[in-house]
Amino acid sequence: MPVGLVLLLVWLTESVLSRSIPQYDLCMEACGKDPNEDDISAVTQVDECRDKCNIEERDRCLEKHKDNEEQKRKCYNDALDRCAVRCGDDAECLLKCLQLHIPPEP
Repeated sequence: MPVGLVLLLVWLTESVLSRSIPQYDLCMEACGKDPNEDDISAVTQVDECRDKCNIEERDRCLEKHKDNEEQKRKCYNDALDRCAVRCGDDAECLLKCLQLHIPPEP
């Protein structure tokens, strides 16, 4: 019984430690928290960083699914959704999302 318990604890520890934080989440965290809206320079810097994270995630997805057109469309749609959620009702921001994340014509 004690041996089984030790093996179970080792297995649980290894499974928890082997889980990695997705690159997208690490990138977004590195961009920092939302700055004060009055600090336009900081807001712009954080927005650009988050856009970069989203584009990198989309590109990782596209590379992973380079032979599957349906999955590639999903990569673009997911990136568009992530971008649009950050925009809220800001029409200019939403337009930028569309420009960045519309898939190219086949």
